[in-house]
Amino acid sequence: MKLKALLLGSILLASPMLQAYADTCRPNSYGGQDCRYDNGTTSSSRPNSYGGMDTRNSNGTTSVSRPNSYGGLDTRNSDGTSSVSRPNSYGGMDTRNNDGSSSVSRPNSYGGEDTRYSTGKSSVSRPNSYGSFDTRNSR
Repeated sequence: MKLKALLLGSILLASPMLQAYADTCRPNSYGGQDCRYDNGTTSSSRPNSYGGMDTRNSNGTTSVSRPNSYGGLDTRNSDGTSSVSRPNSYGGMDTRNNDGSSSVSRPNSYGGEDTRYSTGKSSVSRPNSYGSFDTRNSR
């Protein structure tokens, strides 16, 4: 479950999540996730040979993630952005992006995660009936 949440986190970080208020993901036949955002964009991921995920977004961008030595993921996006995540003492992940922004996540009482971003935004995820997560983001 920890790896599943970690990989889902990398998908959401690589996708246009911060632009959307709500999103819904579900497992796909490739072993990854298909996500739909309320701004009309979508993303689809699948496992890669590095032990992470390859993600394609409907806006034409892509990302590749792989496990790192910290127990998190390194993610590189086709637009030149990247991030490094590592487990934190809350049971979630700390993520640093190459643009200087960051986020901290922790498990919540819904069975998902609460995430706070250095931009002042936040999100709350919870399991959905598709076997993945629904996320609500602050505006």
